[in-house]
Amino acid sequence: MKQFEKRLPDAELEIMKVIWHNPTPISTSEVKHIIDEEGINDWTQQTIQTLLNRLIAKEFIEKGKRGKEYLYTPLVSESDYVSYESKVFLKKVHGNSVTSFIRALFNGKNMSAEEIEKLEEMFREMQK
Repeated sequence: MKQFEKRLPDAELEIMKVIWHNPTPISTSEVKHIIDEEGINDWTQQTIQTLLNRLIAKEFIEKGKRGKEYLYTPLVSESDYVSYESKVFLKKVHGNSVTSFIRALFNGKNMSAEEIEKLEEMFREMQK
């Protein structure tokens, strides 16, 4: 998978999520159908094509062809991108402090008892 150094704008990230969460290669019309069906946005086919072209230029996807149809395949995995985004957010907002991040979630009452228990279990596993 390719390396990258920039965050994706929200619109491009939505296109990537469609690509990551569906069998690839995927066509422009399939991307449009999924976006329409899931109510993600009301983009036109041209808008989706523009976003796909931007993702090609940024080397997040590659374009192939089958007959008259263009097909797109990811070059960046979702897990790699989520890891990158998480590191950027943690550094930018919490000064690289996981403790600060978790405290903000807990203080904001955004964590259920079940989620806290899962975190505790994850930390215990990581210590082994």
